[in-house]
Amino acid sequence: MTTYFWSCLLAGLLVILIIMLIMMFRKKTLLDKLNYVFAMNTVIVLLILAVGFKDGREDMYIDIALSYSILGFVTSVILAKYIGGRKR
Repeated sequence: MTTYFWSCLLAGLLVILIIMLIMMFRKKTLLDKLNYVFAMNTVIVLLILAVGFKDGREDMYIDIALSYSILGFVTSVILAKYIGGRKR
């Protein structure tokens, strides 16, 4: 039962990630593409955590997921500042 649950969870997250990737390449504007990238960041963090709980090494994977999410947050702040421009 648990193997079926983890398989379905990982497969579902991968399907969501692939759909977001396809939709990202179909959009025209830069802001739409960035929104998909930031949403994919969240799904990737969930995927890392699910793999960690399946593997039984939650502590290591939680650290990796936190590092990845902090990196994604810093990237989004930098890109927002760059795209928004400076207001004087």
